[in-house]
Amino acid sequence: MPVQKASHLVGVAKQAAKGALMANPMFVHGVTDGGLASANPKQSALEVTSGKRTRANVVRESVANGGDIKAPAYLKALGLYLLGALGGDVVTGTGPFVHTFSTADTLPYLSLFEKFGGVMTAVRDAKIEELTLSWDGRKPLVLSIKALGTVFSYPLTFVGTTDETGSDSFLIPVGGVFQYDVDGSVLATARVNKGELSVKNVVDAVELSASIEADDMFEGLQEHSVKLTIVPDDLNDYRTALTGSPAGATSAVVPPLGGFSLLFKENGGTGQLLVTAAKVAFDIAWPKGDSKGGAVELELVGLPVGNAPVVYALTNQQATY
Repeated sequence: MPVQKASHLVGVAKQAAKGALMANPMFVHGVTDGGLASANPKQSALEVTSGKRTRANVVRESVANGGDIKAPAYLKALGLYLLGALGGDVVTGTGPFVHTFSTADTLPYLSLFEKFGGVMTAVRDAKIEELTLSWDGRKPLVLSIKALGTVFSYPLTFVGTTDETGSDSFLIPVGGVFQYDVDGSVLATARVNKGELSVKNVVDAVELSASIEADDMFEGLQEHSVKLTIVPDDLNDYRTALTGSPAGATSAVVPPLGGFSLLFKENGGTGQLLVTAAKVAFDIAWPKGDSKGGAVELELVGLPVGNAPVVYALTNQQATY
């Protein structure tokens, strides 16, 4: 009998320490693409003569473990992914709880899980290399994750503490509030029709001679980015981003710094995600004309900087991560 593609589920849990794979995932959910606990061997023929016109040996050089998925931004699981990507979580409230995620010096180790066709796999000591939240029109917020870990294994169980498989509690842009400013003035509501938020960590695998799998994952520089596509009433934002003022006449030597506030709502619920940044350099391309006409769209590409470049405040009923 063939393996059912729809049987694919992933899970994630925060480890107590390096090397301590969790017995089960804390959160379980479905995906729209990719897998979260997979092994990728690298092997090649040994470059040595064999007395024949063929290769004689194969060497396995390494096995890279981790995952790469796309999924709806489920309200509870999203918090652990944000913690994994940013490192810091300040919790307020007594239910609902507000988890304010921002950049910390270190990232937590995660245990990644996957279940496909009844086969369970796991990767320990994972750290998130990249997290992206994107939306297009009125479609739900899409979570994309890339993670790297150390040791691949086949766990005995796959029982999520919180199973969001098939849940209606995911984030949507409908009912949200989208604001930005280009030059540090007052935030203003904009006609946003799609966008993307990204957190990238330079995660280096610590490779040792004694093992084909990595010994550790170590985080380096963290970078944030934002893209907002807007339908403007005028082209003042382009001029402001270039010159530093809506009435500027020359290119500014120092780029103006603005900010943004993006609010997403829980589908059918009271949860939400508020994403804010106060120090963002926006780059805006001049739009192109079209003989067919239509409304002009501008893409704002922002580079957030500072000690806490972007802050993600998630409101849900999850007390801790």
